[in-house]
Amino acid sequence: MELNQAVPVLSALAHEGRLSALRLLVEAGPEGIAAGEMARRLGVPANTLSASLALCS
Repeated sequence: MELNQAVPVLSALAHEGRLSALRLLVEAGPEGIAAGEMARRLGVPANTLSASLALCS
């Protein structure tokens, strides 16, 4: 990844909620995890999780 791409991505992960979502995805591994399950585990509304994930993509 180029530096000009890495900075915005790392900046997005500086938010606690987005970092927690990434951790769940990493823990889930290749089989993944449903977005609704992620929202439940994180204790956030589904639309908040969707917005957080969109910033990380």
